[in-house]
Amino acid sequence: MLGCSFFHKEFTVKKKCLFAAMIVLALAGCDQAKNGANEATAQQADTHNAQNSLTWMGEYTGIQPCGDCAGIETSLTLNKDGSYVLNETYQGKDTKPFINKGKFKWNDRGDTITLNLTGSQSVKYFVGEHRIFRLDQKGQRITGDLADAYTLTQNNDY
Repeated sequence: MLGCSFFHKEFTVKKKCLFAAMIVLALAGCDQAKNGANEATAQQADTHNAQNSLTWMGEYTGIQPCGDCAGIETSLTLNKDGSYVLNETYQGKDTKPFINKGKFKWNDRGDTITLNLTGSQSVKYFVGEHRIFRLDQKGQRITGDLADAYTLTQNNDY
């Protein structure tokens, strides 16, 4: 009987080890499935951006700050083909409007455009819903008392 009891204990230990191994494998499989689902969700989130989700095409207007005038009346038209027209009129000055035409480029995240102006200058705007926000030289949103003045609002008549 002693040999039989030993066999029974050994068989029970093997069953317990086998059962524990099955639980570990099942949990690992669930974790991989969850990670796969998270990766798919992350990829979907990455593909949803201003460039492909918002109606960014159209005319944006506003009056931006000016150091030596009442303000810069600004009109920026963004076209589906990647072209733009930037019209800037210095208020209170006897000058013609400054008009720049060219192509703009989206950044890799699809949330910021860069206008390549005449010469080597460029201007960046963060694209939001019905608004665009001018960015500073470092590509950051302008902050402070005048931050709202660097926002152009989309004209719904476009």
